[in-house]
Amino acid sequence: MLLQLSIDNLALIDSMTIDFAPGMNVMTGETGAGKSIVVDAVNLVLGERADRDLIQNGKSKARVEAVFDIADNEKVKALLGEMELEGDEDVASISRELTATGKNICRINGTVVPLATLKQVSAQLLDIHGQHEHQLLLDSKNHISYLDEYAADEIRPLLGETGRRYAVWREIAQKLSRLRKNVAEREQRIDMLRFQLEELRGAHLVEGEEEELERQKVFYRNAGKITAAFDEARAMLVDGTEESSSAIDMLREGIDALASVATLDERYEAVYARLDGLFYEIEDAANDVCSLREDMDYDEDEAERVESRLDLLRRLTRKYGATTKDMIRYRDKIAAELGELEDSDEAVERLEKEYRAAGKSLEEISVKLTHAREAAAKKFEKSMEAQLHDLGMKNAKLSMAFLPLGAGEKLSERFSAQGVDRMEMMFCANLGQPLKPLARVASGGELSRIMLALKNLSAQKPGIPRSMVFDEIDTGISGRMAQVVSEKMSQIGDHHQVICVTHLPQIAAMADEQFLVRKYDENGVTRTEVTRLDREQRAHELARMVGGAASDNESSVRHAFTMLDDADARKKELRAAYHNG
Repeated sequence: MLLQLSIDNLALIDSMTIDFAPGMNVMTGETGAGKSIVVDAVNLVLGERADRDLIQNGKSKARVEAVFDIADNEKVKALLGEMELEGDEDVASISRELTATGKNICRINGTVVPLATLKQVSAQLLDIHGQHEHQLLLDSKNHISYLDEYAADEIRPLLGETGRRYAVWREIAQKLSRLRKNVAEREQRIDMLRFQLEELRGAHLVEGEEEELERQKVFYRNAGKITAAFDEARAMLVDGTEESSSAIDMLREGIDALASVATLDERYEAVYARLDGLFYEIEDAANDVCSLREDMDYDEDEAERVESRLDLLRRLTRKYGATTKDMIRYRDKIAAELGELEDSDEAVERLEKEYRAAGKSLEEISVKLTHAREAAAKKFEKSMEAQLHDLGMKNAKLSMAFLPLGAGEKLSERFSAQGVDRMEMMFCANLGQPLKPLARVASGGELSRIMLALKNLSAQKPGIPRSMVFDEIDTGISGRMAQVVSEKMSQIGDHHQVICVTHLPQIAAMADEQFLVRKYDENGVTRTEVTRLDREQRAHELARMVGGAASDNESSVRHAFTMLDDADARKKELRAAYHNG
């Protein structure tokens, strides 16, 4: 359940916090007051596309935070545990910050997460229905998803296995397609790969050899300077010159001069010991100088070989990869491809067998999925018709029509990760009329009720208790139908939290809590605020919704109080009927 929604610097909202209640919450207000901003905030929590224009003028960022009660939502608790995003055991916080630079910062329980993670978690907590869903309902390609969601327990495992087998079948098909290219193209590819492979194999690549070659290059390019430095160092440290002894000999003599008095004073002994230790370190280092110098052997041929080898590697890296490791990986890859191409006849035969076997396996699971959908469709149709009857469409008929194969069409031509089925929702609202495609015959009001029926079926399923947000579900309905829709939404509110944006007083009257969205001017700037209404305030707002400017008219307000009393009585009747079965 959505406990709280906080909004900062979003469009016309400076800062506000809305505390939602269980049951049915409605948001009302005049057209243009800013109700859509609240819906935009909910969409941001759901991970929908963020428009920087939503950031309030003059501000550098906007922020939305939603706090949910997850005490009874074990699935979300487990999901947060897997992601190591646990917060308070019974509460989850989801926030999203938009910046003027286009950066999005998403957090779950205070931890920064990718947008995909925010979407994954929030989808388990919120379900929103807006005007765009009418368009989805009008597109027959989406109809199968409603059936799959309705019978998810039976269909989801089959759908998952279908997806896995389809991926195998498609991969084999792609390999076959590559191998079946015309002979000339294949031969050209073979010639190119042979040339590349010969060039790479001829280079006898060794991973990481560039570093050693670079070290050798430095030596050969500076050989004279290096040998001269080591010769001079050895002469001064070890060999000495005609004019003076070596540094080591002179250091030894100096140390020995102190040996005879070292025992006479602790200070003498300390300095003697330090110098004696340094002597052996210097002597050891001098020996390293001599060894390094003896190992130096300038070989002009070797120097040329190093330069040539580096030039070769640089040339190859420009063609095949940035490093020898990359080139070795590419060499092995093209060797494998060349092997397949050179052995293409046998490979085609082998892959054709695999393709047929994978296709048979995919067809088998696809047929099982079709049978499961056909069985589910019968239950779905009855459930939807019952819902539509409750919504005042007493003569409504609805059917899920499975589209047959076309003339000459093979089942394999319809393979997909979602199975082979194509279906369309067929609908009829009146007696004596044939079922026709939903998109062709349903009015705006009928679409609203069909969508509400779908949402109610979803709400009745056991499992995750989500909050359901309806953005102007009342499109195209009025009068008695508005009352019927309000009662259906109230029934949903008995076991799910409902948050509804509406213009209809019948729906607003049936709410458990009502919020007024109001636009006002302050210091030359337009702002939006949201206020929870008490019963008297609700009556005045209902009076406005019924009679427009007559919200303060005494008779209008009395009528509004009567609407609230009638709504309370009707809710009690509905709840009693529900609990009595």
